[in-house]
Parts: sequence; C-alpha cells; structure tokens
Amino acid sequence: MRRLLAFGSIALVTLAVWTGCGSAGGTGSDTTAPATGAGSGGTAGDAGAGGASAGTGGSSATGGSGGITQTTASTLTGKVTAPEGTIPISGALVYLSPTPPDPIPDGVYCDKCVQLTGGIPFTTTKPDGTFELGTSSSEGYLVVQKGAFRRVRKISVQPGDQQLAPELTRMPAKMDKANGDDVPKIAVVLGAWDPIEIVLARMGLAATITKDVFGKARVLGKDAPGFAIYGVHDFNEQSPYPAPMTLLSTPAELEKYHIVFLPCSGSTNSNTGGPNDPACNGVFASSGAVSSTLEGFVKKGGRVYASDWSYEYVRQIFKGFVTWKNESTAIGSACFSGGGDQAATVPDAGLEAWLKAQGKTLDTVKDAWTHVDHVNGKADVDADGKPVTETPKVWVKAASDPASTSFKHGCGRVLYSTYHTQPTSETNGPLEPQALSLLYLILEIGVCINVNEPG
Repeated sequence: MRRLLAFGSIALVTLAVWTGCGSAGGTGSDTTAPATGAGSGGTAGDAGAGGASAGTGGSSATGGSGGITQTTASTLTGKVTAPEGTIPISGALVYLSPTPPDPIPDGVYCDKCVQLTGGIPFTTTKPDGTFELGTSSSEGYLVVQKGAFRRVRKISVQPGDQQLAPELTRMPAKMDKANGDDVPKIAVVLGAWDPIEIVLARMGLAATITKDVFGKARVLGKDAPGFAIYGVHDFNEQSPYPAPMTLLSTPAELEKYHIVFLPCSGSTNSNTGGPNDPACNGVFASSGAVSSTLEGFVKKGGRVYASDWSYEYVRQIFKGFVTWKNESTAIGSACFSGGGDQAATVPDAGLEAWLKAQGKTLDTVKDAWTHVDHVNGKADVDADGKPVTETPKVWVKAASDPASTSFKHGCGRVLYSTYHTQPTSETNGPLEPQALSLLYLILEIGVCINVNEPG
C-alpha cells in the first residue's frame, strides 16, 4: 500500500507503514529510506523533502509507476541541481505527466499533501541529485520539483536510456510561470550580520552581487528580481519595497510571500548595538500587529526562518517550542557577548548524506551568538485546526545543544538557527558548509504538510 503526497497537485510517495512526516532525517532518513515529501526519511518534528534514494518512490527502470506495474520502454536519467547549476538537490520529485500540473498559488496558502492519480511514473533524487525514471510514454511534461521550486518542460521520450539535458533539471532562478518555472516567493528583511540575500544569490536565484566601498559583497533590493529585500544598506539606497516594519506588521504585504527570512540583526535594519544593548533589545518589535501578522502568516502556510539575534521573533510569537540559555522575561536577554566557532554534529542522516555527496562535512559552525538549551513538545494545532503535540526537529547540534531546529504550526513551519547562514566575515568567499546546510533546510521546510502523520 502506498500513500501519494504532493506539493499542491504534485505527488509524492511513502510507504504507509513508515511513520513520520517525510523530511530527510529525524528518526528515519537514510539512503535506504522510502521516499516522502519530495524526498525521504522520517521525522518526528517536521514534514519535508530530501535525501531519498532514487527509485523508492515509484517508477524506475525496474519498478512500476505509483505502485502500478507497467512495461518500461525508456529510462530517463539526469541530475537535479540548484539554480546555479552545480549544487545537487536531494529528494527532489521527478515525474512525467500527460498534462501540466496545477499552478502554485502566488501568495501564502495551506499546502497539504494530497493524492495524485495513479499511473504517472515518478521517482526522487539521491543525495547527489541524480535519478532514474522509467516510463512507457512517448512524450509528456517533465516535472522537477522541490517545495515551491518547480520546472516543467514538455519532452519527447526516446526508447532505451535517455540522458536529460541539464537545463531540464536545473531549478529555475526566477518566476516565469508562462514557461513552466516556479520559485517560492521570498521576502528577506535585511539583516546586519547574516547576509542571507548573498546566499540566495549564490545558490542561483536571480540577483546581482556587488560590493560596497569597503569591498564587502552585497545585494541591493533593485538588483534581486528572484526575491524581495526589505531594508536598505545606507541612506542613499532607494528600495523598491516598503520599510521592513510594513512587511512585518501588515498581513496584506506579508501574505504575498511563501517564505520570510529574518536574519541576525541588532535591530530592524541596523548593524549597531551588541548584547544587552538597546539595539539588541530592539530587534523584535513587540507590537500586537507584528505578532499577529507573523503568527497568522505561518498558520496559513507561510514559512519563517530566523537566525541568531533575531531569535525573539520565535521566542515571543511561537512561545514554548524552544528554550534559550540565559533567557528571562526581558527581550534580548538571550543575546550572548561570546560567539565564534563551535564544534557541530549533524544528527539528521539526510542532511549528512547530502553534504557527504558534495565532499563536505559540518563539524564546525561559525558566528553563533545565541545558544539553545533545549526544544519542547507543545500542544498546538495542525493544518486542519485539530489539536496535536508538536515537538521541534533538531537538524544540527553545536556543543551538544540544538543549533538548527524547526517545527510546524498550523499549516506552516518555523526554522531557527543559532548560527549565521554565512559567516559575516566570509561574504566574499564560497558558500560555507553551514550555508549549504541551511540551503538544504530551507528546501526541506518548503514542502507540503501531511496532517496524517505525527510531527
């Protein structure tokens, strides 16, 4: 018996006897785990997609399609990569459909995993991004998807083995629905020390990296058609978007997006201040409008990512899921004056396998200025509004404590990291393993919610 899960109308598969919500890791992700979400592995804390072995999810050169036996006439092979063309995408869904999939909604929405009509050949990618897809069709729409990243192209299928051109399996750099390209709609609140916009640009989303007068890499709002940047680097910059607080306190503005990033900062759009300084205390605007807007966004299906000193957005709005060291009732109380490098471990097997496939390890995290003490199971509601106990999933540990963790709330997810996406001092260099790891997690939290599984 197989259950088909989907992002919107996109089918994903898992064995019904396997427990978990389908992200790569947690209690069950490894290279032999059945595919789920857009990938593999079980987790008690987060639904997702990643780290699956090809062929376990459906049709392959030796398998059926969606559990239906068929005569295989062709085998499509290829490698799914990030928009920049080299970073592999683990656990991406690949299938061949007789018709194009339904469109992904433009703004926030509740993306529940649903069933797909049987008979469509599909598979998921290995940690190195490669796949094999068996089919008896002579043509169809090739769909390559991970969360809201999706490329759709009509292809003709040749008998025997057929290597697909890289441009067919590369995730798109920007939205172009008319030509079959979707990317998640992303809003970045400009941080002071954690340049997530540079990481997004280096993973291939449409953006131009320039340098400031000191030679430091940066991305201006006007130079990023692949995502939106709220905030400015200096007073001379003209932003095409409203002020960050307009985004965070106005539902109509925030709900244009699927994901919002709140990277480490001393205060909203400021690089001043330090621990126990008014700037650190000012990173979270403790207004009812901000709280209700962000909480409502996640409950409707939005994804929120926060890092380091921006932890108050998680602690104040999504209370009780995560406990920080040194926290008190005061805002900014868990900001540490120390930071730097910390020894790290990766308890998630899917993430570890993906890094290994690239010759990378995550044994150190840099620029960690907050410390999580522990995560907590908490009474909450699922995507259907029913009561559940949600326990955050721990993806990465630093000094034996949780360092990257995520949890579901309603139909959305929240991801928090104690360390920066990319070390502030290394914005001009290649992506660090911790940046790659957070790229993996960003993709993981973007997939559909399965309300039928715990976590």
